[in-house]
Amino acid sequence: MTFSMTAFAREEASTPWGVLSWELRSVNHRYLEISPRLPEELRPLEPAVRAAVNKRLSRGKIDCNLRFRREAGDAGQDIDTGA
Repeated sequence: MTFSMTAFAREEASTPWGVLSWELRSVNHRYLEISPRLPEELRPLEPAVRAAVNKRLSRGKIDCNLRFRREAGDAGQDIDTGA
């Protein structure tokens, strides 16, 4: 069983709304220190991200970066100016 490790991982997933990109970096650290960085729209997910990392790791300094890119044709929300 590995108790400490320095690592880097990146994963992308396409969704109907855009592309999500995760980057995880870890370095050896005596305690578990989780630093999530999420887009403003996804900030409410921070406790779930912390819980998921905490469930699998017991030590290390972990940087979790989530980026979101909208698809080229997605203009966001439409505003009804006639209402």
